[in-house]
Amino acid sequence: MKKALTLLLALALILVSVFSFASCEKQNGTDATTLDTSAVPDSTGSDTVDDVTVNVGYLSGTTGLGLAKMIADHKDDAKRTFTKYNSPAEIMAAYAKGDVDFAALPTNAFPTFTKSVGNRAFQMFAINTLGVLYLLSDDGATIPANDLSSLSGKSVYVPENAPKLVLQHILNENGVENVDLNMKYNLETIDAGAQADADVHYVLLPEPKATALTSQTGTKTFTVALDLTAAWNEVDEDPLVQGCLIVSKDFANAHKATVDALVSEYEASINWMKDQANLDEAAQYAVDAGILPKVPLAKKAIPRCNLTFISGTEMMTAANAFFTALGLAVQPADAYYGAR
Repeated sequence: MKKALTLLLALALILVSVFSFASCEKQNGTDATTLDTSAVPDSTGSDTVDDVTVNVGYLSGTTGLGLAKMIADHKDDAKRTFTKYNSPAEIMAAYAKGDVDFAALPTNAFPTFTKSVGNRAFQMFAINTLGVLYLLSDDGATIPANDLSSLSGKSVYVPENAPKLVLQHILNENGVENVDLNMKYNLETIDAGAQADADVHYVLLPEPKATALTSQTGTKTFTVALDLTAAWNEVDEDPLVQGCLIVSKDFANAHKATVDALVSEYEASINWMKDQANLDEAAQYAVDAGILPKVPLAKKAIPRCNLTFISGTEMMTAANAFFTALGLAVQPADAYYGAR
């Protein structure tokens, strides 16, 4: 019953958000109650791949990982530039200035930035990463994906708000209360904190941080107690989506064939990177691009990074369900998704 209700809410959201999200276009002079139909690429763009320069922004970690093969393939190509940024906010600042046309971002950042890109509207074109969160413990215990009751009364140290929202949703759906989600440490300090702080017994981390911490030996040894993707799948029919590719709406309209070709290459890059047969080379590409820090860690982390490529209607359904489940205040409407 709960899953059916969630699905109905997600479907209703798609209809309602067409009107609520139109207000994001007011900065471009569009009335808040009018849907900006130019948000979806149309047939006015070029039908052939042109000689335009494409600028792609990415982050270290899982959301940028699918680009590693493309970055290696285009290292001497002046028409395809790839720039690593330190945060989603930094990428979007570059995007607002026109320095970035595509960006690979955490999915939860997509609705956050819909009002902070100046006059450059953008669209989600693909989901690139599914669940990459792991709950680690220092006691060697495992937690069943369908029963999180053992966490009641415990403190879980969470470095960022997005993982906190995911775990809180899963706990709520399981009816588990009295769990302290502690944000004392951030992503930069949580490894040292987990090792040195006697109060830290449970840590929620994304890849590759999860692999990094479980690889450490010291006063405490952490192991994977729970794959949050498995726990999410127990309570939600739609997947846990944690990374996406966005593109400038104007760029997509003006260079449709070029965008389609690049996104197709991106899909091939993702599929190559996640193929176990390519693991050694993929790990080196990830390190060369600054996406992962060391080859041995990359070889352990890549298989757990849940790389994927989802586009079109499936992407829109999955993303809207994710935003709805986490209770994010701003959800993209249909017009904020690129058609392929």
